[in-house]
Amino acid sequence: MWTTEAIEGLYKQHSYAVFRRCRRLLNNNEGEAQEMVQEVFLHFLENPQRFERRARVGTYLYAIATNRCLNRIRNRAARDEHWRRSAGEHLLAQQSPAASPGKDAEERQLVAQILTETDEDTARIALYHYVDGLSQGEIARLTQLSRITINKRLRRFRKQAREVIKERAS
Repeated sequence: MWTTEAIEGLYKQHSYAVFRRCRRLLNNNEGEAQEMVQEVFLHFLENPQRFERRARVGTYLYAIATNRCLNRIRNRAARDEHWRRSAGEHLLAQQSPAASPGKDAEERQLVAQILTETDEDTARIALYHYVDGLSQGEIARLTQLSRITINKRLRRFRKQAREVIKERAS
């Protein structure tokens, strides 16, 4: 069982990493990210039995943060559009930081369309891989899916991306 001192130690050790993750997913909104950090640690404090020690505690907190932030975004009035646009912006920022403004807008639209046409689990896996740079093994541990499943979802995402690009080209 987790003692108050142990959880305080976890907070000191992991709160900034959780904050950075929340801030990134919440479009650099620091106030909202700080709220989410509190929610993440409160969730951990209220539900310590959910941590099954299959992953490191930092990885577990990171997963809680990701899920909490995505839930917050989804619960907004324009949840799907905002989440996918935000995800697309992060994806493009990682892949083409020196793009021209006109091309960048086109790419944002393209990525948003690709994310719109895929299911949320596959989109989340694509974000973990392409934005966060996680390996398939790391994503498998984080999502508690098999590495084979992660590989299949990433292939599906790439296939959908190629189809959307092909449609736009014609």
